[in-house]
Amino acid sequence: MALSERKLYAPVANISRTRRVIDFIFDYIRENELLIGAALPSEIRTSTKLDISRSIVREAFRSLEVAGIIEKKNGRAPKVGPLNSSFLTRLLVHALSTKQISVKQVLALRSSIEVSAAEQAAKRRTRSDILRLHEATAGMRQSIKKPGAFVLHDLDFHDLINHASGNPLIELICEAMHECMQESMRVGLLKRRSQRDMLKVVEIHEAIAGAIAQGDAATAGICMNKHFEDTRRVLFHLDEDEVPAPLEMKRMKADLRRHMALLSKLP
Repeated sequence: MALSERKLYAPVANISRTRRVIDFIFDYIRENELLIGAALPSEIRTSTKLDISRSIVREAFRSLEVAGIIEKKNGRAPKVGPLNSSFLTRLLVHALSTKQISVKQVLALRSSIEVSAAEQAAKRRTRSDILRLHEATAGMRQSIKKPGAFVLHDLDFHDLINHASGNPLIELICEAMHECMQESMRVGLLKRRSQRDMLKVVEIHEAIAGAIAQGDAATAGICMNKHFEDTRRVLFHLDEDEVPAPLEMKRMKADLRRHMALLSKLP
């Protein structure tokens, strides 16, 4: 094969070898029934076992770490990682920013999941869950004139309910959706012009918290559904193009503008 042909096929071969490493780690975890924190083969051991260069193994491990499959700290051997929403958040931010999905679709998915989460939370909540939900609604009431702080208390409220549901998949998926929708939520609050409108938002959250505290799953679900219906009505008076990009995308675009400005000054 000519040198130019070898260069052409090299990236494809690297992808194939990277995939072998990733599959090896997934299979190793499954076949050995490993749990969170269990040790995994090191880069050197994996490289030797698969007869693949350490640079490609390192690249594969980096991908697994970004996805939350493994954890690597201070050059130590990797371990099985805990569930986290970082990769899913990046995926949703990318899908929103490239208009492959819409904020309306994300909100519809959130609604279907979180109505069920509220019902489950009412059945499984602890005294600590109840106290923290009341703290979150108190924070919302105190932040009526501060949209940024209000959104954070609102997100905390929903995170608490998702945790209280006892289903880690609900926590994982909803946390990712919360992160990518944070800016859209803030804009939705700004659309509520009067203090009375804001108080209605607080009151529906207090009603949800009250139903969960009383163990009333049906009412908790009904109140959560009403909350999402109201959110849809307010937020989607905006056209889809008017809904701002997620905060992460805004930061990325600002960074890009700064880099371009620096490049333009180079000789």
